[in-house]
Amino acid sequence: MRSSQISDFEVALLHLAALRWFQISNFKFALLHLAARRWLQISEISNFKSRPPALPWAAALCAALLVCGSPALPQTPPQPYAVIPRDAVNYSGPGRDASHDLRGIEIKIGLLAPLTGPRQNEGKALLQAAQLAMEDEAASPFPGGRRLSIVSRDQSDSWGRATNEIVRLVFDDQVAALITSLDSDSAHLAEQVGNKVGIPIVTLSTDPSTTQINLPWIFRLAPTDTQQAGAFADDIYLERKLKKVILITESDHDGRVGGEEFQKAAHSRGAPPVDRFEIDPAVSNLDSAVSQVLAAKPEAMVLWTGARTASRLLRLFLKAFPTTQFYLSQEAAQTPPSSSQPNVWIVGPSLIENPSRVSFDNRYRARTGELAAPAAARAYDAVRILAASLRLSGPNRARLRDALAAVSDYHGASGVVAFDHAGNDVSDFILARLP
Repeated sequence: MRSSQISDFEVALLHLAALRWFQISNFKFALLHLAARRWLQISEISNFKSRPPALPWAAALCAALLVCGSPALPQTPPQPYAVIPRDAVNYSGPGRDASHDLRGIEIKIGLLAPLTGPRQNEGKALLQAAQLAMEDEAASPFPGGRRLSIVSRDQSDSWGRATNEIVRLVFDDQVAALITSLDSDSAHLAEQVGNKVGIPIVTLSTDPSTTQINLPWIFRLAPTDTQQAGAFADDIYLERKLKKVILITESDHDGRVGGEEFQKAAHSRGAPPVDRFEIDPAVSNLDSAVSQVLAAKPEAMVLWTGARTASRLLRLFLKAFPTTQFYLSQEAAQTPPSSSQPNVWIVGPSLIENPSRVSFDNRYRARTGELAAPAAARAYDAVRILAASLRLSGPNRARLRDALAAVSDYHGASGVVAFDHAGNDVSDFILARLP
């Protein structure tokens, strides 16, 4: 008696093979198909009693499936449904004619920064750096007797406060461009206004989404969270082969996004789950988190916090763990240690043989008595880049946007700066010791 019946176990394997077919290459599927076809042929020509047992052929089929899923034969990555080319982000609207030029002898640059509250030291550092840049620009007068000035507004407190100050800078102060701090919330608010009104925004925020929505009015002068997380993870897991890693974040938007980026970077490099502690910046008592970290004795620590929290933690942990490697996000690095530390790392452009940075650091320290944080150097460069662009465009926001989009190979205090069409700083960022 002939039989073509197949057991439930065999049917399940065939279903599995069919599912795998949609994810494997033609060559791998051919191997699978050959094994299944041979098996079914034997089932048809053999009677039930003489037919080979299901298990050996099931084993062969499983082996074929394992070959299909083997990482030694990489699969072709899926193609995205659509891609927006970065060079397609542009502005083709009105506003370039002389009737749209800003009036008055002063050409104003707006600075939105935290000038009061817990982050006031960061804001004051940005303002002092911007003022140094204005002094340098004063040595080369603008055509027609025009002169540059800086107008600062405080972003502290609520979103409503920041929105009001942005509107005042744009409409009351009639600034030609806006510079925003490292805070991503303020950067997003500013770019919404900038896109509606048509005014260039230069942000120091590291949030990659500021330039991912393809608005032509924003330019980001900083490494992204993704770039920082990748550089930290490469050094921790691939170079140093460290295992005990602790991530400390703050419970605000920047802390959450940065922490998630580092966790994704660690996972993609095959690292075990990261021990993460989230700190509320409004809570002054950090004893619980500190005691848990001290007990863990980490080999590496990643701080994705504000400068104030990072400064408090570093004072404790640098003394307790002299050989531990510390990795600071851009915000965490805004209050540098009082002396250079060989085991504290940040991500930024290469500063080797950069006389502009040496000059800026010396002048900033002479003015303030403190070391210049990375964002201070970028605030200085933001003003200088805007000034150089304004010399080409004149007091016109649309023409100024065009001049900024053309910035390439600008050698500043923070390194070499170049923007792509989407406003990203395409400089080469590297892992470096915190100066």
